[in-house]
Amino acid sequence: MAPERQYALLLEPLLSQAAGYARSILRNRDDAADAVQQAALRGLERIRTFDESRPFKGWWFAILRHCCIDMIRSARAMHTEGLEDFDAAADAPPNFADWEQLSTAIGRLPEHHREILQLRYFADLSYRELAESLSIPQGTVMSRLHLARKALQMQMIGGET
Repeated sequence: MAPERQYALLLEPLLSQAAGYARSILRNRDDAADAVQQAALRGLERIRTFDESRPFKGWWFAILRHCCIDMIRSARAMHTEGLEDFDAAADAPPNFADWEQLSTAIGRLPEHHREILQLRYFADLSYRELAESLSIPQGTVMSRLHLARKALQMQMIGGET
């Protein structure tokens, strides 16, 4: 099977999770859709470099993560409000108060905690896929995720990280 066809088959089941993950970072549905599309194109361009002995999901979410970071940097460079600019009524999930509290708490976390939580819970990456995506050992994934959960819990009950 051609690598491009195999890529499409591997990517298609991840798109819903990818949209949620990108939205958790960019906080805007349209920007998230743009990031997913950009990541899909970048992945297609690089599919021949993919090492099949490693998890595809982790490899592809690393590409998506970099696309989201690039979008944030571009927005900051153009002096826009990137992460702050979203229409709460249009973008809010059904229980907006809980979502807003969670989003605010996650936003207060250090980047390394925020990033691993978003990949784990919005992108549904396994420990192995997290290790691949973040380029860290699996043991580090487990300890970082544990610490990130504790930090989030403290944020949710009003404590400091």
